[in-house]
Amino acid sequence: MAIREILRMGNPILLKEAEKVEKFDTPEIHELIKDMIETMKDAQGQAGSTASRESIQLVIFGVDKNERYPEAEEVPFTVLINPVITPLNSR
Repeated sequence: MAIREILRMGNPILLKEAEKVEKFDTPEIHELIKDMIETMKDAQGQAGSTASRESIQLVIFGVDKNERYPEAEEVPFTVLINPVITPLNSR
């Protein structure tokens, strides 16, 4: 496992349309997921996503107990691959 760089707004990689994941149960995907969770934990609840240098449709969210937000409930780490996001309303 490795801590990965957290890309910030303005990074050109974040402006690309992410590609769909075609192969799901690969060592590379499993390693990326582990790395992203470790990166999120290392950032201690920092807002935003941990993006890799790969532009693929992979979302991870979750929260362990941490000192920064002691009252926050834990949320199990959840992995979404190729999610489809539908707005609830279009104001």
